[in-house]
Amino acid sequence: MAACLITVTGTSGVIRINYTISAIPYTIETSIGSFYIDDTATDVTYTTLSGDLIAADSGCLTPAIAELPANCYLISWSGITASGYVIDRVYLGYETGGFVIPDTPFPNSLYNLVESINNADNDSVKVIGIKTSWNNTLENFSCAYLLKVLGTEPPNLRVRNADDTERIYIHGVLQPDCLPITGFTIVDPCYSSLPPAP
Repeated sequence: MAACLITVTGTSGVIRINYTISAIPYTIETSIGSFYIDDTATDVTYTTLSGDLIAADSGCLTPAIAELPANCYLISWSGITASGYVIDRVYLGYETGGFVIPDTPFPNSLYNLVESINNADNDSVKVIGIKTSWNNTLENFSCAYLLKVLGTEPPNLRVRNADDTERIYIHGVLQPDCLPITGFTIVDPCYSSLPPAP
């Protein structure tokens, strides 16, 4: 085993480096500078969380460090009346991966859903924008969320009834970029701080 130099360049921001050593995943969040990881690391990727940072290795990794992109998806619904249902899980892809969130009443607990997703111990999906419309009845109610997802799997929200016998899945639609959409309220995703890798 030898040390492999990773260099982060750009003008400003935060970058996340993910890698695996002996089947154990590690994550580092950092800014401009250099650090070393073991050259036996595999699945080494970086994602720019903010700013314009990029990462490169010194030629010591096979394959070389690769960018894991951040994509944005729109999830929306309108005119749904589903009393007694809750959103309880965010999937990446179709019923794979993802994470559990506190039961959030569906369809009209707008900001509770933002808090449930953004406060989850998972930085791979964050709500970065919300737009709502309400005209005194559920039939005239609409809601849209802009989610930033690390990686290429689309997000899906699982909605279920109280006894978990019926489920609805609301699928994210890929957006051309992560720029704010007209009429959306911007949400600070508050990425959690992860412990440093060994």
